[in-house]
Amino acid sequence: MHRRKWASRWHYLLVLSLAGSLFSCAPVLESSRLTALSNDYCAPGIAYRQDAFIQPNKDTDTLVARHLSAHDYTLAADLGLVPLLAQYLRSVTPTAQLAAKQKITDRILLLNTEIEAVVAELDCNGERYDQLARYLAAKNSKRNTRLTVASIVAAAAITLSTALIKNDDLNKGINIGGGITGTALGFMLLNPKGRQLKLPIYRSLLSNVWHEQNADNAFPPALWQMMTDKTFSNEGKLSLIQTLKKRWLLFVFDGKIDPKEEQLYFGKGGYFSEEDIQHLSDMHNELQASVRTVAQDMRSLISSVNNWQ
Repeated sequence: MHRRKWASRWHYLLVLSLAGSLFSCAPVLESSRLTALSNDYCAPGIAYRQDAFIQPNKDTDTLVARHLSAHDYTLAADLGLVPLLAQYLRSVTPTAQLAAKQKITDRILLLNTEIEAVVAELDCNGERYDQLARYLAAKNSKRNTRLTVASIVAAAAITLSTALIKNDDLNKGINIGGGITGTALGFMLLNPKGRQLKLPIYRSLLSNVWHEQNADNAFPPALWQMMTDKTFSNEGKLSLIQTLKKRWLLFVFDGKIDPKEEQLYFGKGGYFSEEDIQHLSDMHNELQASVRTVAQDMRSLISSVNNWQ
């Protein structure tokens, strides 16, 4: 009788211990660190506006076209620089020529500053999401360690109970309960996503790329013009943002994206796993690299203008 009572208490303590292990592994994380990283501190304080001088000019100026390659002329046209370049080439005095060149330099400097601002925002978000992914990975690692320990404890406790308890009915009950607990722990260990965190998205440059729209001017209008012009892609068949979309669809979404995923990544956000957040970080870094290629195009234009006599 004493042994049966002791076994019942042992079984009770086992159940409580395993229940604690199970319920301590909450699927959604919340903490002050996550709150700080979830806030979009990378967004600029002011919106970009469309400046009058950056209106694209598609009317060909034959004089400017003779002095530039087709690539550089397209870039100058997209940036609204053709009238200033024409003014420079048609200047009849050194003073007028110098004044025109100064205007060109000022405009290009402004455009470069806008590009660097976007690069900084993308770099900031890439690092922010990478930190979130690392934090979530560490939490998932601790969770899996606890579940593994709980599984070992459960198996050991069942073995010990079977050896000590001679009551067949009680033994069967303990074995069934332990089997259910072990199965539950096993399924939790097999969960590929692990813990998740709630992450709202208020501003997303990725969303502008995915939907191919810039109505909110999240991208400076001049930069957006370059990134949607097929001239500046390697093959000239797709624009830079269309090339990005194609890569994301292939490597992030395995060739097909469902509405739920689209809303998660390119909508208002939701519950993200560690893998989801790492994808966000990677996509921001890839978009940053594409924006930097635009700066290379601008260097080509600047070099051509500087070689003019």
